[in-house]
Amino acid sequence: MLSDPDFAAWAKGVGLSDVALSVVAHVRRSNPARRVGGGHSNVTGRYPSRKMGLTIQFESHRVELPTVYELEHDDQVFEYYDQAPSIKLDYYSADGKRLNVCHTADFFVIRADRAGWEECKTEEELVRLSERNPNRYRRGDHGWICPPGREYAERFGLYYRVRSSAEINWLFQRNIQFLEDYLRTTLEVSSLSRCRVLALVAAQPGCSLENLFRATDGEVSRDEVYALIAAGDIFVDLQSALLPEPENVSVWLEKPLRPDGGQAGSLAAHPGSGAEINAPQIQHRLLLASEADLAEATRRFHIVSRKLRGERHDPVPCRTLRRWIAAYRAAQIERGSGYLGLLPKPNHGNPVNKLPEQARSLMMEFIDKDYETLKQKTMYATWSVLKLACDREHIPTPSYKTFTLAVHYRAGAEQVQKRRGHRAAYPHQPFYWELEQGTPRHGDRPFEIAHIDHTQADVWAVCSQTGHILGRPWISLLTDAFSRRILAVHLTFDPPSYRSCMMILRECVRRHSRLPQILVVDGGKEFQSIYFETLLARCEVTKKTRPPAKARFGSTCERIFGTTNHQFLHNLQGNTQVAHSTRQITKSVDPRSHATWPLKELHRRLCEYAYEIYDTIHHPALGQSPREAFNAAIAQTGSRLHCQITYDRDFLILTLPTTRKGTAKITAGRGMKVNNLYYWSEHFRNPTWETRQVPVRYDPFDVGTAYAFVDGQWVECHSEYYSALHGHSERELHLVSEELRKRRENHSEQFVITARKLAEFLESVEVEEALLIQRLSDLEARSLQAQPRPSTKNADQDTDRLCESPPATDTQPLADPPASFPIYGEI
Repeated sequence: MLSDPDFAAWAKGVGLSDVALSVVAHVRRSNPARRVGGGHSNVTGRYPSRKMGLTIQFESHRVELPTVYELEHDDQVFEYYDQAPSIKLDYYSADGKRLNVCHTADFFVIRADRAGWEECKTEEELVRLSERNPNRYRRGDHGWICPPGREYAERFGLYYRVRSSAEINWLFQRNIQFLEDYLRTTLEVSSLSRCRVLALVAAQPGCSLENLFRATDGEVSRDEVYALIAAGDIFVDLQSALLPEPENVSVWLEKPLRPDGGQAGSLAAHPGSGAEINAPQIQHRLLLASEADLAEATRRFHIVSRKLRGERHDPVPCRTLRRWIAAYRAAQIERGSGYLGLLPKPNHGNPVNKLPEQARSLMMEFIDKDYETLKQKTMYATWSVLKLACDREHIPTPSYKTFTLAVHYRAGAEQVQKRRGHRAAYPHQPFYWELEQGTPRHGDRPFEIAHIDHTQADVWAVCSQTGHILGRPWISLLTDAFSRRILAVHLTFDPPSYRSCMMILRECVRRHSRLPQILVVDGGKEFQSIYFETLLARCEVTKKTRPPAKARFGSTCERIFGTTNHQFLHNLQGNTQVAHSTRQITKSVDPRSHATWPLKELHRRLCEYAYEIYDTIHHPALGQSPREAFNAAIAQTGSRLHCQITYDRDFLILTLPTTRKGTAKITAGRGMKVNNLYYWSEHFRNPTWETRQVPVRYDPFDVGTAYAFVDGQWVECHSEYYSALHGHSERELHLVSEELRKRRENHSEQFVITARKLAEFLESVEVEEALLIQRLSDLEARSLQAQPRPSTKNADQDTDRLCESPPATDTQPLADPPASFPIYGEI
């Protein structure tokens, strides 16, 4: 971001007026006008911008996020702000009505020579909006324009730009995402490696990146080569070549004056011909022809060409041959290719509809307004009403067969949505196969895209001490989209919350010493937590939120859940398969009567399955096991060890939540107040810290302890009732608070929950069963955290185990895995 002196110098150099300067200054000091929410099919999210030092919202990862990448890595862009303060657009609607609309542009951009608003939309949406509001959006000589937006901006000497999805260079987008680890974190390249690479490129200008890798194998790592590309020491055309395909990438010392590359979109006029066809309509006609049509046209072409050269040809009737020659010459003149004139003409029979147009229009109207409604009337009921209407109008009535054929012709997601709603229609929607180049939905490498989700395990768990049934635990999985590998597993009795999110990210760093570049989540409240988003921003992880009720956006994680249930959980005692038929459950088959697995043993076996069994089984979508796909891709795209995160005390504190404010005031003699509890540290005795606000963190699993950032370090603080609160979780305290409030409500008294009252209640003997169950659940969860951990040095090795202790004798052992398991396939 620009400092105040730099901004003043920029404004003076650009020559902004005082009014324009006030507009830009207002944008710079304002928060986003709204929080993006997306629509039914938009993937929204937040991008951690190093240029801006904050997270940038995007409402679509196919339109706005590519713009964010371009603005982030454009040296001519100094600052950019998402969801800038609204502006008022004045224009006339299509029917001549004057409109004043408050409009929030997607971005406000400060460039080296100008500043203004930029709006991002898909090409299809712009076409639709231009037809509905031609005075607001129209196609200009150099792209799409918004006349009212341009008029408003020019009033202040600024600009307004409409960016279409058709302008996005997806090759550049993939390359930027591929190199972002090297752009964010500088990798030190040794002088010997740099000289070696530069010498090879100077000796062979334009050599392929794959050949460069081979020539430097064993001397220079791929990470160092990618770092040189990111730093600009060697040149690669990121606009036209894909780094994940090194055999097609040319490497230069500097940008060549005329990059190599043949003309795209050429198509041979006919087999054996050297002519080229560039007309789109000719290509379209050839694409519509079947294989048999092309074979017949080729046969005719050989006969016609031999006849025109005066050579012998296959016997063909003279009239037929003259017709072929005439068609060939006519197509040569009219279309530029005689070959097209020899294609057989399609024969679709009589296309004329025998049903009168008035009857057909009335039938379609009844289907649309009477059948495709939430009443869900039968086809026969709607046809009966249609018959009466036709009789009144004295027009022929369509037969019931014709009516049903028309209904089935319209069948699909749109019809189901009208009759049963959009959620029921979602399974009927076809997959959107992208015909144009874009970023792969699963990324180009491991740790580029990961999915996190929760599900309740299909098995009952018991207390390891009392044997009491504690319930069905929740499983949280973090999966790598590219390799389908399970990166981390977390098991707890608590419902999904920010605590589960923090713990699953902790586990990923413990095992792999890094976090994914992009994290895809659903719209759950736990993923909207300020603690979770702050952690992702600090670790520079882009967060994407998939749309609600759209299971296909998280299909990889959903399939791993299904595979885990099928291969592991459904083979344990106490599994809930029989509960799917509730009327058939008796006491003898009730899963709760057969529950034997404590949380600790279940977690150990689940980790063994996820990290050892599933990880080494052949995956049908990959053609190999997830571990093999992961290791092969790491060797191909670089290990990126410079992005590692150290699993130490600082990171553990970083993953702890903070308060809404983020800071707490130090009070003399009492300490700091966090969540209505006072905490004290000996560092607070220094009088310089009195009345000062300090950053704070608290442990959700032990409310007796909190942390404060004092004297440049995180110091541990203890509650004034540490002996009573130590070991109690935040959720347990929440249950206690609710119990106390309920008791006071019964006596019509209002009071404030204090630390003293909470401590006294926790020490009393009047704890209800819900609190007992929560205590047992927390004890089981703490037993997982207390078990021995492998050192972080070897945490990313394939043979990593969470616990080496033998299984309990009272639990059911995990059977040896068969040679292969059925795995849920890809859609």
